[in-house]
Amino acid sequence: MVLPNLETLLKEKKLPGLDGFRMIAVMAVLLAHSGVGSLFFSARHGVAGFFVLSGFLITWLLLKEHKKTGTVSFRNFYMRRSLRIFPAYYAFLLVSISWDLFRGNDDIKEAIVPGLFYFMNYQNAFEGHSTSSIAHVWSLAVEEQFYLLWPILFVFLMGFGRRYAIVFLVIASLVVLIWRSYSYTHLDYGPSYAYNAFDTRFDNLAIGCLLAFLAEKPRWLSMFDRISSRFWMSFIPLTLLYMSKHYGNSDYAYGPAFTIDALLLAILLVQLIRLSSGVFWGWLNHPLSIYLGVISYPIYLWHMWGLQAGDKLNFLPEWLQLLAGVVISGVLASASYHFLEKRFLRLKHRYKVVEAKPSPSSMVVNPTGVDNLATRERSS
Repeated sequence: MVLPNLETLLKEKKLPGLDGFRMIAVMAVLLAHSGVGSLFFSARHGVAGFFVLSGFLITWLLLKEHKKTGTVSFRNFYMRRSLRIFPAYYAFLLVSISWDLFRGNDDIKEAIVPGLFYFMNYQNAFEGHSTSSIAHVWSLAVEEQFYLLWPILFVFLMGFGRRYAIVFLVIASLVVLIWRSYSYTHLDYGPSYAYNAFDTRFDNLAIGCLLAFLAEKPRWLSMFDRISSRFWMSFIPLTLLYMSKHYGNSDYAYGPAFTIDALLLAILLVQLIRLSSGVFWGWLNHPLSIYLGVISYPIYLWHMWGLQAGDKLNFLPEWLQLLAGVVISGVLASASYHFLEKRFLRLKHRYKVVEAKPSPSSMVVNPTGVDNLATRERSS
């Protein structure tokens, strides 16, 4: 079977393999948190996978909007993100905080304000992960901080051209790597800060952003096609990710490892976009994989509840407790998606990208025969 090239796939409205990638990432987190899968599944890699994917997808969409309209509508961007994220998130917080207060878990008290205002990552960074039901939303805080800052920075950088944006992302990734390694090794900030803080994890998101820019360039697309031409090629980054998790000391794990893992996950992502059109990796586009990817966000929110409920079934064998926990997580996530989130997602069309109408002056015939707007677009 001849695989379509990435240039063709990236022109599609919905990129293949992305929901399958989301499913892999959220299941890696879920199984790692269950305990039984920690040798094979890494929550660290699952979360990093979400960061890389978010950086790539958000930047890919911003690039499309910028190409179509010449700018980015901050209002529409933030409204679309709010409709996608806030309803499920705050419903989860309401239930979790209420339950923790009811059962007398005092750890929840110091987590309420950081949870409500998306600073749980720094709460965890300075205080360590608590036993509250919302400690794991630190990664959503990192992403929300990214959503808040990156569109503004994107428009600023695009004012100078794509090359400046690419250089910024490369330099920013290196600076974060150096800062994280220095803060852990020499300042003794500890693993919680290196793992949770936005300033120590931005490189994961920046590498995803960088991938979106590189995917516009024919030379890079040709290289991406070459490294995703055979089904077995994706096992190379998977093997290296496994080695990155299990080998090396703590200075590596909380220093260069996060950047290296993000680079490997970016390679894996671009490989799976193409390879999911083939036979071996075609299951990534199976309806079940797509559905689990679609509800991966509420699965992440509710998976600790599901796993804890499964653990309560201690009359069952451990593997059945785990299976029950996975199923319960899926049921809670499906309920969140169908009964709450979809009601708000239907409103997103009000804030879709609309191509800018040409002004009367732009319709005047140019005697030189040169389209200045197109020329500026190519030069950027």
